[in-house]
Formats: sequence, structure tokens, C-alpha cells
Amino acid sequence: MERRIVSEATRKVNGVELGPHANCAGAELSYARLSGANLYGIDLRNANLTEADLTGAYLAGAQLSGATMVGAKLQGANLAGAVMHRTVLTAADMGGVNLRRADLAGARTNGCMMVGARYCQTIMPDMSLRNTDC
Repeated sequence: MERRIVSEATRKVNGVELGPHANCAGAELSYARLSGANLYGIDLRNANLTEADLTGAYLAGAQLSGATMVGAKLQGANLAGAVMHRTVLTAADMGGVNLRRADLAGARTNGCMMVGARYCQTIMPDMSLRNTDC
């Protein structure tokens, strides 16, 4: 598969400008390399992030509802306060992610690796509240 590299200067992938609070709803970002990117409060609703590398990315407050993140690499990412309703996280690697106050209601997490993830006031896919790390 083609690897899409994000330019540090322009922060663009497939003509989509990325950055804090950017509106990227519905964007095609599969296979994008976004490790360590500051994507605070970004709107990625219904975006395709299949196999994207978001290792260590700052996604606090992001809108990810309906996004497809199959096989995405999210190790160590900060998803505090992120809204992830119906997000498809099948086979995603979310080891060590910060999910404080994140809302994963209805998310699909089949095969998702979440070892070391941190939970506090986190709404889980089944609508239960998890407070393991408060």
C-alpha cells in the first residue's frame, strides 16, 4: 500500500490541511503518517484513517465519530476528551493511550489492543463508565 507522508511545513495529506481545530470531516487519510502530530480538537468525523500511523499524536478533544480506524497505530496517543461514537477501531493498536473523559459509545473494538490504556470517566463502547485510573 502507498504510504502518505505529512509534510511538517504544510501538514497536508491528499490536499487535506491538518492541525489543531481543523475541519477534516470525511477526509481520506488511510495510511497517513501522523505520528506525534498536534491534532487537538480536530474534526475527523467519518474520516478514513485505516492503517494510519497516529503513534503519540495529540488528539485531545478530537471529534472521531463514525471514523474508520481499522488497523490504525495509536500507541501512546492522547485521546483525552475525544468523542468516538461508532468509531471502527477493529485491530487498532491503542497500547498506552490516554482515554480520560473519552466517549467510545458504540465504537467497534474487535481485536483492538488496549494494553496499558488509561481510563478515567471514560464511556466504554457498551455505555459503561470506566474509572480505572482516576
